Amino acid sequence: MAVPLKWNLPNVRWSPLLKWNGLLPSTSTMKIKAIVDFTPYSAVELGPVAQNSHDQMTAHAVQFPTPPVSMAALQTLITTYNQKLVARASNASADVLAFNLARHDVEVALHDLGTYVNLTAKGDATLVSESGFPSYGAVHPGPAGPPAAPQNVKLRNGDLSTTIVARCTPGRPNSFNVAQINSGDPNNEAGWKTVMQFPGGKVTISGLTVGTTQWVRIATVGPGGVLGAWSDPAKIVIT
Repeated sequence: MAVPLKWNLPNVRWSPLLKWNGLLPSTSTMKIKAIVDFTPYSAVELGPVAQNSHDQMTAHAVQFPTPPVSMAALQTLITTYNQKLVARASNASADVLAFNLARHDVEVALHDLGTYVNLTAKGDATLVSESGFPSYGAVHPGPAGPPAAPQNVKLRNGDLSTTIVARCTPGRPNSFNVAQINSGDPNNEAGWKTVMQFPGGKVTISGLTVGTTQWVRIATVGPGGVLGAWSDPAKIVIT
């Protein structure tokens, strides 16, 4: 409720908690976020960081049941990275290129997993810690708000049966987005299931059943892992 300010009245004092418009200032909350950009890490640092994330997410699989990259796949990437790091010491062009490709693969996997951790933990410091990811604190003021909902969600059946291709226009450039599907009532929030996390405005969703009707909606991940508003759902029959 707005409290109008009054001046020069007996026994009335100025309160530092009030703004000129008479409203209480919005509060900011401290959230703990997993780091998703690993480019600042040196070549020697990256392997142990990735290994710790793998080991901790494996140990806490109950808290992180559906990672976008399996722990077996991540371990393969880490092992390959460590091998290519040793081979890079030769300074041969082929070895340097192989190392750069291996590093890129590890960084992409950690980015996807870190985003998943942030969506799962929702700023909970304990969960972020259990993921093994390095983290940082980020202040998110109330007025800043989450990213706007993606627009113009379009669906078509994919080149392979049981797949569809979804396109959208995210509200911000170079965005990272989350897709959900619902095979029932789109107004039933419990029926939505996260199936993909993807960069940009296009994603292929697989594993669907021919003849079923699927609804798809998309949201954009904002700074610090804050999930934005969901798009209007789009519908398609799987052929």
